[in-house]
Amino acid sequence: MESSLRKTLKSFFRRGAKPTESQFAKWLDACLLQNEDGIRISEGGLEFSNDVTIKGNLKLDGTFWLSADPQIATLLDDAPRSQAIPVGAIFLWYGEVLPQGYELCDGQLGRPFLSPPNKHVNYIIKLIKDGND
Repeated sequence: MESSLRKTLKSFFRRGAKPTESQFAKWLDACLLQNEDGIRISEGGLEFSNDVTIKGNLKLDGTFWLSADPQIATLLDDAPRSQAIPVGAIFLWYGEVLPQGYELCDGQLGRPFLSPPNKHVNYIIKLIKDGND
């Protein structure tokens, strides 16, 4: 079913109709303008420079990658604190050097075995208890 906004906007451009300035402004405001709205299209896909809110379900047919803000990327390497991540917490991890206090979920030495989703990403588990807990 067509939305009432879409129906209204289309009515501005009926054959023979001459949209007014305010009607044209409404139509323009309803459009996404890539540069102004923080959307960039490249060979790699869409890049949003603003927050994205999804109301409803998000269905993915492919791989979902998360990346940390560079300012908080070292969170797992910071000194432990009482409100830190609990022992046994499991994460997907990408990198070459494991964060301090974490080991791979490789089934060794009592750790669980979780099959890595691909050759670049592994599951890791927190093993060291914070001194402040």
